[in-house]
Amino acid sequence: MLRLAKVLANLILAVLVLTAVLLVLMPAIYSSSIAAILSGSMLPEMPVGALAVIQPVDTSEIAVGDIIAFNPPWEEPEVMVSHRVIEVVDGEVPSFRTKGDANEGPDLDLIPATHVLGRIQYCIPNLGYFLSYVSRHSRSELGFVFLVALPSVMLIGSAARDLRSMTSPGRRRAARRTMLMERRKKRRLR
Repeated sequence: MLRLAKVLANLILAVLVLTAVLLVLMPAIYSSSIAAILSGSMLPEMPVGALAVIQPVDTSEIAVGDIIAFNPPWEEPEVMVSHRVIEVVDGEVPSFRTKGDANEGPDLDLIPATHVLGRIQYCIPNLGYFLSYVSRHSRSELGFVFLVALPSVMLIGSAARDLRSMTSPGRRRAARRTMLMERRKKRRLR
């Protein structure tokens, strides 16, 4: 039973570390940001609940067919939309006509280059739900305990236990005795 608990604890820690690497380190390495897809305007390319990785891009490199993330001029500044570019309008300030793949027609307003946040690099289905759940609950005290404090205590406790067993003279002698006994048994069986 104790062994099963240890395997389960290690599995939970591995999932948390993998999630941290995926959600934090990988986008940071490539100067990207991440966002959860909350609407079906880009179906089937970007399903609802997917995690989108947004790569900053020079707006002069955006071409027709690219999917861009932008703050729409008709919404509040914290709202982000991801749609496909269907036309690049050159002018004093370059603008883009966009359209959601699942929408009937294009967006009504042109998107100025100053509102573009980046180009969508790729999407990971269903991981956006997890990101939304974690970000929503990590701000509460209970969420902090389960998502940060508890895994940290488990990791530190596991490392301390392993360090203690490695440095304890009595445990080293017992481990060596066990190893020698097993060798003797193997020799007798031959």
